[in-house]
Amino acid sequence: MSPTIAQALAATPHAALEDIAKAAGTTPLEVLYALPEGEVTAFPGRLMVEVLDEMASWGEITLVVNTGPVILEAKAPLQGGSVGQGMYNFKGKPIGGHLKIEACTRVAFVRRKLFGTETRSVQFYDTEGGCMFKVYLGRDAQRQMLPGQIAAFDALEARLLETAA
Repeated sequence: MSPTIAQALAATPHAALEDIAKAAGTTPLEVLYALPEGEVTAFPGRLMVEVLDEMASWGEITLVVNTGPVILEAKAPLQGGSVGQGMYNFKGKPIGGHLKIEACTRVAFVRRKLFGTETRSVQFYDTEGGCMFKVYLGRDAQRQMLPGQIAAFDALEARLLETAA
């Protein structure tokens, strides 16, 4: 890990990875790789479609796109998608759009505090080290992560680890 990333992580350990990357003069993917052991499990981007299709059964999630000056959030279930012309095409509403499959280089399962709150997310990274988008587990009225989604997150991560071995 570069000293600059280490310093930026030490200064703001619970900030968004994009903010830490900006402070360190690097990419969010490099910051992701520098997170403490146990916080990240990264897989090849070719698993993007499989992961998104599996998450369609998880119920309401929070999809986040962080471009720096804009952070967009959508809270809804993913409806799955279809593949066509090299794109993953979300079906359903309110979350829709098209993702260029070959642009995804890493799919990361992340467990970390964000602004002091425990989170779990699946994050999708592009070939330039930027985060395409993140999918955070849903929360109940008391702001607790949903136990069923935690179990689904853990099971998918374990299955991908098993097949990668």
